Amino acid sequence: MSVSRRAGTPSRPAAAPSALAGYRPHYTAHRTRNALLTLAGLALLVGVLYLVDGFGTVKLTQVFALFAIWGIATVSLNLVNGVTGILSLGHHGFMLIGGYVTGLLVLPAATRENLSASARSNLSDFAIGLSVENWMRALGLDALATPETLWVRFLIALFIGGLLAAAFGVVVGFPSLRLRGDYLAIVTFAFGEAIRLLASTPMMSSFTNGALGFAGVPSAFGKSVWWTFGLLAITVFVMSRLKFSSYGRSLQGIREDEIAAEAMGVHTAYHKVLAFAISAFFAGVAGGLWVSWVGTARLDLFLFFLTFYFLVAISVGGTGSITGALIGTALVVWVRQYGDPLEQRYPLSTWVLALALVLLAAALIAFLVRRHKRLRPVTGPIVWGPLALGLVAVGFGLFGSEMPALQRPWQGFGMRAITLSILLIAIMILRPSGVMGRKEFSWAMLFRERLDEPSEEERRQDAWLSNPALAGGAAVAAAADDADDEPGAGEEAR
Repeated sequence: MSVSRRAGTPSRPAAAPSALAGYRPHYTAHRTRNALLTLAGLALLVGVLYLVDGFGTVKLTQVFALFAIWGIATVSLNLVNGVTGILSLGHHGFMLIGGYVTGLLVLPAATRENLSASARSNLSDFAIGLSVENWMRALGLDALATPETLWVRFLIALFIGGLLAAAFGVVVGFPSLRLRGDYLAIVTFAFGEAIRLLASTPMMSSFTNGALGFAGVPSAFGKSVWWTFGLLAITVFVMSRLKFSSYGRSLQGIREDEIAAEAMGVHTAYHKVLAFAISAFFAGVAGGLWVSWVGTARLDLFLFFLTFYFLVAISVGGTGSITGALIGTALVVWVRQYGDPLEQRYPLSTWVLALALVLLAAALIAFLVRRHKRLRPVTGPIVWGPLALGLVAVGFGLFGSEMPALQRPWQGFGMRAITLSILLIAIMILRPSGVMGRKEFSWAMLFRERLDEPSEEERRQDAWLSNPALAGGAAVAAAADDADDEPGAGEEAR
C-alpha cells in the first residue's frame, strides 16, 4: 500500500556533515596565523620606530616622518584616482588649505607678536587673532592653553584644516558629475593652481602673508615619527574600511563602468562627491603635517610637483591599491631625500654611462617580464630597442671619453624629477597597473596561497548542493510533489 503525501510525508534522510566541517579548522588556523603575524608585524614596526626615534640620525627620523606625511596624502589621493577612477590633479590645493589653516591656528603667541610688529607682515589683526589657544582661553579652558597641551590644540587645528579642505573638496567634486577623463583632470589642476595663486593676492594675503608666508609653526609634531605614523595608521585603517565596504565596492563599480553602476542603483553623484570630500579631508591633514615638518607655511611648498610625486607613487605602486600607494611613496621619498648624488657635477661621459646602465637594466627587466608571462617573441622591440641604445651609449661613453666635449662637467639639475619620470614611463610600459596592481598585501600572498578562495557562505552553498543526503531528501520531496499532481493518486492511496 502506497502512502501519499497527504497521509504522511516520508521523513527525509538525516543531513550528512557539511563539507565545511573539514574546511573550518583549516580556515580557523589560517585566521589565527594571520592575526598572530599581524600583531608581530605591528610590534616590529613599533620597534623600528623606537630605534629610529631614539638612536637614528636627525635626517633618518625626518625621512621616516616625511614618508608617513606623504603616505597620508598618497593614500587619500588613491581613493579618488585609484579606487574611483577619477583623475584628479589638484591635491596640492587641498594640502595648501589644510597647511595654512593648521599653521595659522597653532602659531605661538610670541610669533604672533613678532608678525604683528613686523613691517613685512601683511597679516590682519583678525588673522593674527585666529588661534586655538585664544579660543580655549575664551571658553574658560585654560588647562588646554598651556604649552603642555599644545598637542591637543594641534589636533584641533588639523581637524579644522581637514574640514575646510573637505568643504573645498565638495566644491571640486561637483564638476565630476558632468565631466569625464581629461576634462575633469584639467578642472582639478586649475583648482589647485587657482588656490595657490589666490593665496598670494592682496585679498588673501591678510591670512597667508602672500608669498612670504609665515614661519614659527611648531615642528615637534610633523617631525615626530609617532605622530606621523599614528595619523598614517588611522588614514590607512579608514581607507581600507571604505575600500572593502559596500561604499567602496560602489566606487569600484563607478571606476569600471559608471553607466552600469548607475543602472544597478548606485547613486553616482553622491559617491563621487563624498569621495572627493573624504580625500580632501585627509589631504588637508597631510598639509598640516607637511607645514609642521618644514616649520613654515609658504606657497612654494605647494607646487604641482607635490601632486606629481603622489601620482608617481600611485602609478608605480599600484592604481587602486593602498599597499601599492605606500610602496610607491617609500620609493619617491627615498629618491627625493637621498638623491643628492643625482644632482652633482659629473663629466658628461659619466652621465652617458649612467644612461647606458639604465637602458640595459630596462632591457633586462623587459626580457624577464616577457619570459615570465611566456610572451612570444621573448625579445621583442621593447627588449632589443633599449638594449641597442644602451650598447651604443656604452660605446660612446667608453671610447669617446677622450673627447673634450665629454669631459666637460655637467650639473644634473632636476635629476630627481627626471629619474622619477623615467621610472614612471618604465612602469607604464612594463606593468601599467603598477607593482601591486589593485591587490592588497596579505599573508596568504606571502605564503603563496590561493587568494581567490570562495567565501564561507559560498562553501556552505556548495556543500548543500553536493551533499548526497540533502540531494536525496530533495528528490523524495520532489517525487511526493509529482505523485500529488498525478490523476488518481489520492484515490489510489485511499
